[in-house]
Amino acid sequence: MDVTFKDDELADALTLLVNRIADEAGLSDKDRAMLKRWRSSEMKLGSDDMDDLVRKVNEDLQRVNQRRERSQLRKPDWRD
Repeated sequence: MDVTFKDDELADALTLLVNRIADEAGLSDKDRAMLKRWRSSEMKLGSDDMDDLVRKVNEDLQRVNQRRERSQLRKPDWRD
């Protein structure tokens, strides 16, 4: 199975994640604003940091999928 995230999909997921952290982590208003500024300035579409994140997420997802496929091949029939 080949699953690959596009940069806009990960940007949306990152936005949701950062907003949730900012809202639920008990951060001060200053820290919450700083976190959201970081996301909007450093992790915008097309930036080097966002491109690195997309590449790393896709590499990790591919690695996990390959590992799962291998483990299914080695799993004995009697161990469902």
